[in-house]
Amino acid sequence: MKKFFGWRIFFWEALLFSLTLGLGIATAFRASNILEKEEVLLPSVSFPQFLLYFFLANLFVFLILFFGPKQGKGFVLRTVFLFSIGLSTLLLINTWIPNIFSFVLTFLLIFLWLKKPSVLVHDLVMVFSMAGAGSILGLRIEPEIVVTLLLFFSIYDFIAVYKTGHMVKMAKEMIKKGAIIALIVPSKISDFKGEIGQVKPGGKYLILGGGDIVFPLLFCSSLISEGILSSLIVASFSVLGLLASFLIFITQKRRKPIPALPPIALFSIIGFLITKIL
Repeated sequence: MKKFFGWRIFFWEALLFSLTLGLGIATAFRASNILEKEEVLLPSVSFPQFLLYFFLANLFVFLILFFGPKQGKGFVLRTVFLFSIGLSTLLLINTWIPNIFSFVLTFLLIFLWLKKPSVLVHDLVMVFSMAGAGSILGLRIEPEIVVTLLLFFSIYDFIAVYKTGHMVKMAKEMIKKGAIIALIVPSKISDFKGEIGQVKPGGKYLILGGGDIVFPLLFCSSLISEGILSSLIVASFSVLGLLASFLIFITQKRRKPIPALPPIALFSIIGFLITKIL
């Protein structure tokens, strides 16, 4: 199985990761210019506020997964999932096409996901939604706060995967219900045609959690006011962090889920420090 997770799968993982960051940075840059031109000031998000939002969202999902009724659990999760990715996708498209067409395109993407839930369609929708959420939210957070968030959630990620294991359990349950807030990465281009219903933990696909992508994007977007070059430097270093997490994953004696955020956060922060020197 180690042989399967070779450089081909990292190529697709890095491509999707970079595509999300690139689209998010471009959207944040455009949104920042629009807001500046219209003299609109977005309210900032503090560290406690972000933690509160994160805690409530995770508590909601946790209660549904483990205490919700068996019959309607999947329906509720998929409804919340579709609402979340739909809203995030709309934020992105509306930044580029601010009219009724943004609603139409968002609807078509969600309809396509429901009608033809392939890995390719799922990843396409996730790229749009994560780029939308990370770019706009990142404009409301100071870079120093994002550093604190990265450090905090890196520790949380480590504990949730290696100690309590609750994040792994939640991920498995959400995969079973078809509400996968993550990128699904195949090793072969032909596997993009596979249906997301065939995706299973420990199968032939690598799954990169949404938080591992959104957090570095938040960092990049928060740096837009300091210049797009700073954002691109942090993005480049976050890709190196992704490479480090991939190397940790494939060199395990026994393949099992790992917390990908810590190495991504470490390299992102190194990139941020470099921007302060330049």
